[in-house]
Amino acid sequence: MAFLGEAAAGKIDEMAVEMAVKKLTEEANLLLDFSDDFSWLKNNLTYIRDFLQDADQQAPHKEGVKHWVENIRVISLLAEDICEECAIESMYGNDARACSPSYNQLIFRYRIGRKIKDIKERMRSIIEDVNRLKLLREVCPASEASPSTSHSVDRKKSYLLPSVHSVGIESKVDDMLRLLDNNASPIIAVVGMGGIGKSYLLQHVYNNVKERYDKCIWLSFSQSYSISTLQCDIASHLGLGQQIRSQGISHERAAELIHENLKGKRYLVVLDDVWEAREDLLSKLGLLIGGNVNCKILVSTRNREVCTILNAHIYEMQFLSESESWSLFCFYAFKGNEAPNHQLEEMGRDILKQCGNLPLAIKMVAASLPMTTMPRDWESKLHRIKEVVIADDDQVMPILRLSYFSLHARLKACFSYLSFFPKVEQISCEYLVYLWIGEGFIPAGEGQWDVPSDCINQLANLCLLQLWEQNEDRPGCKLTNYCRTQDLLHDLAINISKENKCIFSVEEACKGENGDCCRILLGTRDLNEPPISERRLVCLRTLSLSHNWRITSIPAKLFTAMRGLRVLDLSGTGISKLPRSLGKMKLLKVLNLNDTKIGNVPVCVRHLKSLLFLALPQRCQILPVWINEVKCLQHLECKGVTRVPKGISKLTALRTLRSNWLILSNEGDEFMRPEDFVKITQLQELSLDVNKEMDSRIEEGILVLLVKMRRLTICNSTEKELELPKKMTAMKDLESLILWRFAVGSWICDMANLRELELTWYSCRDYPELQTMPNLVRLELSGNDKCKDLPKAFGQRGGFRHLRFFKIDFSSDLEEIPELQEGAMSCLEEFHLCDCRKVKKVGEGLERLKRFKLFYYKRTDKLEEIFRAGGEYWNKIKVINPHVKITSY
Repeated sequence: MAFLGEAAAGKIDEMAVEMAVKKLTEEANLLLDFSDDFSWLKNNLTYIRDFLQDADQQAPHKEGVKHWVENIRVISLLAEDICEECAIESMYGNDARACSPSYNQLIFRYRIGRKIKDIKERMRSIIEDVNRLKLLREVCPASEASPSTSHSVDRKKSYLLPSVHSVGIESKVDDMLRLLDNNASPIIAVVGMGGIGKSYLLQHVYNNVKERYDKCIWLSFSQSYSISTLQCDIASHLGLGQQIRSQGISHERAAELIHENLKGKRYLVVLDDVWEAREDLLSKLGLLIGGNVNCKILVSTRNREVCTILNAHIYEMQFLSESESWSLFCFYAFKGNEAPNHQLEEMGRDILKQCGNLPLAIKMVAASLPMTTMPRDWESKLHRIKEVVIADDDQVMPILRLSYFSLHARLKACFSYLSFFPKVEQISCEYLVYLWIGEGFIPAGEGQWDVPSDCINQLANLCLLQLWEQNEDRPGCKLTNYCRTQDLLHDLAINISKENKCIFSVEEACKGENGDCCRILLGTRDLNEPPISERRLVCLRTLSLSHNWRITSIPAKLFTAMRGLRVLDLSGTGISKLPRSLGKMKLLKVLNLNDTKIGNVPVCVRHLKSLLFLALPQRCQILPVWINEVKCLQHLECKGVTRVPKGISKLTALRTLRSNWLILSNEGDEFMRPEDFVKITQLQELSLDVNKEMDSRIEEGILVLLVKMRRLTICNSTEKELELPKKMTAMKDLESLILWRFAVGSWICDMANLRELELTWYSCRDYPELQTMPNLVRLELSGNDKCKDLPKAFGQRGGFRHLRFFKIDFSSDLEEIPELQEGAMSCLEEFHLCDCRKVKKVGEGLERLKRFKLFYYKRTDKLEEIFRAGGEYWNKIKVINPHVKITSY
């Protein structure tokens, strides 16, 4: 027995040694080579991605299958992290090939090898399930044609409001304007179901009357609104941001400050999409109207009880009539034409019945229909609409979800990401694109900037997104593209995001079972510190603490377990420094530090090798020399910087350098010289301040080599007026040119893509023939002290075909504005005439412009009488165009 025991023990020891040797061999293999496993991972990741794209073509119906798909998604995210991390090590490592046997970073090899081994086993199990259970067919049955084959309406950008086609809005706006003129109703509530157009109506009213008031404020509510957040929104309109954001200030004191600031002023406040209200809501917000009959509050709500609580006058939002519904449907389904045949008309009217004459539902469905003359191409769509409407009491949301599930996987991801912006917020298209790229929705590589633009246009064409342009008060960037979503679509985006492991509340973020969440948005919340410091969030892709101004510090180890983080938005917080652990975020692509208290560029940024987008606060006034080590950087926003180190020329991928007026240096200086720009061949936006040592270089055309430039602002700080060279016509993509104390020749009229031109302190008697520029949208002429009359050619027929905004400012000798012939400036919407004290005549023609909306005047001494209400010029315009606003600053 003892012998058997010894033998058995020996056998066990032998087995243990054999297992240990096997284990050590495996560990050694992880250190030596994992190239085969890595290739296997990349190949099968493509397979899994294809599966997920198919699975996304419609919502999984079975809970078990839905959970299984979610597990696949998590594994896919982990696999993507490994592939990207290897690519980064390949780019920045000691060896050119991160995954080759010669690569000597053993620690990296061991860690990545362990991850690949774990994921490999999980992926094998998934692939076996797909083949064995045939889940691909169960999850993704054959579906209808994708939106890529559907008809899409070309979107023309609007200057003030998002560009949407509407019917029946004019009479509703007139009704609301009459109610506003009725001083007996200080609070007016627009009531109606979701998707009927309440917010859109208030947008029109707001833009029609905002010039009447001293202060205009738009507040967007949610189902769980925060008084502090709303108070901060009001404060930002009143210039009270710092006071309201002070540490420890109570809601009561904040309301007092707001009330004191508004006291004695005419103000208009819109409370949009109020789900429920409390009796003390207005007092908590500092909006105590009292006996001030000149102040108005407009409310949109789906809940009539809100009107009772606020003691508001009710304006019932009516459904579209049958003729209005059909007109709206035809615009999106048939490009505004009638139905091509009787069968399609019958089917179209059947679809309208399912949509219940709701504008949003009609637009969404009509825009997603294939452009066809064959009725059978619409049959499946009509059948599915009837199914979802019958199965749900809510008539709108099922139709919206149906439109969502018919999108391609990429468009689905791009749309759901809109949930990370507050409702009705103006979203910068530029920033949105970087977020999409950072998240991996848009693949990096050749032509990557065409793809997101196409995604934005497709979402707009399908009425999932509203686009427009807006003026921006920053150098070189007056016209900026913005977008936003309708409130119901924003609700849909939030619901979809929650289904895809995204977190929107502090309560959810603090739960321990949410370790596999993909995104956390805790914006516009009253947080004192991040509530996620003790949690492992290995799958986290986006973390936003935006607008939490009470957060003043980040825990030292917060980012330790977030190696997959792609987007970090800390804008609008009270943070003054970042922890070192952020430097380990090798995959981080977007870092937004705007409006924080960070004074110097954090050293940890030096190690963010994948960073594409970096936005620094205004107080950061110096760029460190090591900034050139962040080689992937494409967007650098450093508004407080006037000089940059010359090493920045190594950032060859840089597209946007958004700064203060940059001052260039001499030869041999440590700061950037004109020659350094030649190396940044992708640069598209730049603001320069030219000093007397650089003037000859500019006139020689050193910047002309930046042929991809789109937005250029140059300020001349010398004592003489410089002239830009004709060589600049090589900048064929230039869209915005803003010049201070520069002269330009007639060659500027050959820049066909120029959309915005600003000439400030341009002291020449004659202007070039600017009216011939085919795509000019915005024109500002300021500070000319020699020109007495604008060229009569400015008003000739066919001139300024696309001009929408025209401003003349500080022209001390100007005496006359030329007459506009029929067909001149046909798209003009705004005309500003400021500080032109000698102007004594404005030629006829403005009153004939059909799109003309606004005439601003300021310090035009000789014309004050005829401009003001009841004056000769005022009457001339109002008789023909009563909707035009004529007002002084």
